[in-house]
Order: sequence, then structure tokens, then C-alpha cells
Amino acid sequence: MSLQEFDQHKETYRSEIDKAISFSGQSHDFFTRVKAEYLVDLLKDARGAAATPLDVLDVGCGHGHIHPYLLQSDVALHLRGVDVASTVVEEAQQMNPGVEYKSYEGARLPYPDDSFDFAYTIAVMHHVPPAQWPAFLQEMKRVVRPGGSIAIFEHNPINPLTQWIVRTCPIDENAVLLSNRTLSKLVAAANFSGVESSYILFTPLDGAGYRKFDKMIGWLPLGAQYYVAARVPQGK
Repeated sequence: MSLQEFDQHKETYRSEIDKAISFSGQSHDFFTRVKAEYLVDLLKDARGAAATPLDVLDVGCGHGHIHPYLLQSDVALHLRGVDVASTVVEEAQQMNPGVEYKSYEGARLPYPDDSFDFAYTIAVMHHVPPAQWPAFLQEMKRVVRPGGSIAIFEHNPINPLTQWIVRTCPIDENAVLLSNRTLSKLVAAANFSGVESSYILFTPLDGAGYRKFDKMIGWLPLGAQYYVAARVPQGK
């Protein structure tokens, strides 16, 4: 999408996604909450024994729908969000006054080197032209301190239901899905360390038992989405 297209979808973003996933019996909020649970686990791993709050950046934050779940978790963090859609960022700021938001042109993130302990992006890279994927990862790496971490959540193109959703959702009109294998190779090629991945969202059923089941079979390439996580090496 162009920057203008992202802004044009701001009023219908949630309703368009809810329509595309309505067959699952769950809303966009359910899938956002589940990803927040996985993200909180990754944040806990990144924090380790540190006593100070984590500085965290959401790249392509959109309306910031996931931010309340993160702020209500038991992980102490300072959260910031950045997006190319300026009017969407304005709405995110109104909904989440405790988060600092910025808009940018989509190339260089508006933060100095080594600004964050953790940076993540959710369902964003498939909107980035494939030729720019390496540069996108390098920008995430640039703003994360040595020893910090990143996490990238993406749609799983191997899952036929995911393919159908992307084909029928107007927001994903120009999306180019990338596989777990492709993304993992890109992250490794960008000289991140400790690259790991897991498939998620095998079932739209809710509850702790189903989430535990999801984590047990995270190696199976059939989840609706997946994430790739890695660390920024000390030498960068």
C-alpha cells in the first residue's frame, strides 16, 4: 500500500479484518490478544534479570490495538509506536495516551541508533516491497541496542485459510507473503544472532489449554501465523 492507502483504511481497518476472519468465530481482538501473550513471553525472555523497564518499539503500530494488552502485562516497559499512516498514529495516541507515537516516511525510523531494548513488528513486512525487506530489518537492528532483541510476526502462506483471508481482505490487496523459512534466512543474513521461530494460532478456540497446545506444536508449519525472534549481537 501507499501511505495514502493506509490512511484511507483507518475508518474501516477493524471491520474489514473482522469480516475477513468472521468464519473463524472470533474477532480481530481475539487474535490481537493471543499475539500479545506470545509477545509478552518474548519480552520476558529479553528482559531477563534486568531491574529497569524495557524500552520497546512497535514498528508499523497502526491503531495500537495490541498496546493495552502489553501495558497491562507484568512486564515493565516504556512503549513507543511508529507508523507511516499519520492520521492512524493520531488516533492511536488518543486511544493510548501512555504511549509515545510518531509517523515517518517508511524508510529510516525516526530514532537514533541503539534507542531500544526490543523492537517488534506485527503483520507489516508483507506490505513492504520484497526488495526493501533487508533494509527494513537493518533499520530495526540499527535502533536496537547490542544485546537487545527483535520479533517479527507474519502471516503463514502455507496455511490455506490464511491465503484465503489475505486474498479477500482489501487491506492486503498488494500484500506479498513471506514464509517462515524466507524470513528466518533474511534475519540471519542481516547478522542477527540466536534466530528462532514458532508457528502460532493453530486454532481459533480460546482458553489457556488451547494456548498450551499451540505452544507444544509450534514446530508444525500449519499455524495461521508465525514469529521469528532474534538478538542483536554485541558487536552489531
